[in-house]
Amino acid sequence: MPTTQRLNIRSEYGLLKTVILHRPSAEIDRLLPDNYRTYLFEDIPFLKKIQREHDQFAELIRSRGAEVLYMEILLEEMLRDEAARYDTLEAVVALERCEGIMNDLMNVSTVELATILLAGLRANEARARGFKVSQYLPDDWMMISPIPNAYFMRDPAAVVGDMIVSSNMLYPARVRESLLIEHIFRFHPRFLKKEEFVYGTRSDERYNSIEGGDIIVLNSEAIAVGCSERTSTEAIAHLASNLFRRKSAIQRVYEVLVPPKREYMHLDTVFTIVAPQTICAHKRSFMESPQTRLYEAASTDTGYKLHSEGRTFMDVLRDEFGSLTVIEVAGGDKYYADREQRTDGANVFTIAPGVVVGYDRNQRTNAALRAAGVEVLDFDGSELVRGLGGARCMTMPIEREDS
Repeated sequence: MPTTQRLNIRSEYGLLKTVILHRPSAEIDRLLPDNYRTYLFEDIPFLKKIQREHDQFAELIRSRGAEVLYMEILLEEMLRDEAARYDTLEAVVALERCEGIMNDLMNVSTVELATILLAGLRANEARARGFKVSQYLPDDWMMISPIPNAYFMRDPAAVVGDMIVSSNMLYPARVRESLLIEHIFRFHPRFLKKEEFVYGTRSDERYNSIEGGDIIVLNSEAIAVGCSERTSTEAIAHLASNLFRRKSAIQRVYEVLVPPKREYMHLDTVFTIVAPQTICAHKRSFMESPQTRLYEAASTDTGYKLHSEGRTFMDVLRDEFGSLTVIEVAGGDKYYADREQRTDGANVFTIAPGVVVGYDRNQRTNAALRAAGVEVLDFDGSELVRGLGGARCMTMPIEREDS
């Protein structure tokens, strides 16, 4: 294991070197008919099958030489350090308002604690462990909530260049995901990243939501960020200012207006980069509407100049890439495009230039990609998609080769 992990994401298609995944586990079995929508699911997945699907997904990524790190293993390894465990638990119990069991949690085994931080803890389970729990709490009271969305690793954080964006998740059901990932980056011996955070660690940034699925690295100097249901314009402005003040390589941040609808929850649900100058997209009017805004590095109080442009997002892509090839979801067929967009046809994960991983159910999109010369490694995702996310959603790339 290297002393410290190199962070390097300067494109969406450079050969993948290292990625973080989370294999769905006991937290999935916390989903019930009366809570699955609260946890942002479309239905209740079958745990054994969702694990088989995820294992196939991970193996396809490994098949091209990438290293797969599992968040749950990194979490367990990080919690072995007493100071890291204390700092993590202090943040978790404050978030969950269960400070009374802090000392009890400090004394459980590392494996048990990692499971609790993912799958949650009911009052009856706490009592069975001998925790000091109020007698007035019902047995099924979740003292610590589960985080069943944790397998969508794209959202809790994002690496831009060699900087870390720690997300501020919009929905309470997902907030702890970002907290755990931030602590892994800070305290795990493979990372020990303290100066690399470029967003999300100051209190004034915690009021504005931003999620990793809205962040697309266009090239070494430019990123696009969706202003969506889950990412606010204020957060994008903060991120741009921080990137520019840190003298990062990023010189341009494009704000792309995404309608605040569940089916467009992030920018990457309608658009991904699959090869140089090539995208897979569910072409919607908002991508061709002149509403893009540009934050450009400048010597001002904010660190940027803001331009409300006449360019569409498609214009921006053509300008940044030099030319643009668009592969439409379902080959542009309107009926099937809407159907396959719902099952994340555009949300493929690029593991090398012109090589993507995606759900096999999106047959027409995959056929269009292959017809354009893109290699598609497909897999069954019928249980995974019940959380409304695709291959890109399930990955947190942290190192790629420069392209």
